[in-house]
Amino acid sequence: MRWKNITILLVCSVCCVLIAFSIFRHRKAQNLPAKDRPVAVIDAGHGSFTPLGIIDVGASHYGLKESEIVLDIALRTQRHLEAKGWVVVTTRDGPWTPFTLSQRSKLANSVQADVFVSLHLNSHTSRRAHGLMVFYWRPEDKQLAEMLQNRLSEKLGLRNRGIKAEPFAVLVWSPVPAVLIELAFISNRYEARRLSNPQFREKAAKALSDVLDEWHSQKQEALQ
Repeated sequence: MRWKNITILLVCSVCCVLIAFSIFRHRKAQNLPAKDRPVAVIDAGHGSFTPLGIIDVGASHYGLKESEIVLDIALRTQRHLEAKGWVVVTTRDGPWTPFTLSQRSKLANSVQADVFVSLHLNSHTSRRAHGLMVFYWRPEDKQLAEMLQNRLSEKLGLRNRGIKAEPFAVLVWSPVPAVLIELAFISNRYEARRLSNPQFREKAAKALSDVLDEWHSQKQEALQ
């Protein structure tokens, strides 16, 4: 029992060090927080380790892995937002992350973020299921979810599946406006083909950054 407790303590200590290092690395590299600059936390879904020590890659179809696609879109979104003057922190910039689901959203508080966005791809047993959907939890985040849902589906030519309130961990634990975007169905052959195209992922990232920037500008105008 004694050795078991020591092992648990060592594992927890390593996790704390990894989390602290990740936050410090982002702050140093991205100069957080910059006065009067909006801050976003972009979460590329999945990438955590399972209890068996295997990296969770999310859904996989047609040779594509959800975790890899959303990571690419997240990093592209980061570049577009930073070009607009934002400060952007990603929960991972590689295949894995030290953050648990609750720690991903709580990171938003650590870096004084204005918004938290978690990117995912949908999957269904029916290969005909298609389109885009945005989830939120707090009533005050509904407007952001609606704006993202309507603008992204229009700009990307994806079926508008509407928005829905769901108690996902990354939304419940977020101290700032938070949404989870199911960008398209990786289980749908046509949408999977689009997701495999770097040009589509670039278009999605630009559209997402444009909507977030517009949303933040509207918030600032409302405060004046």
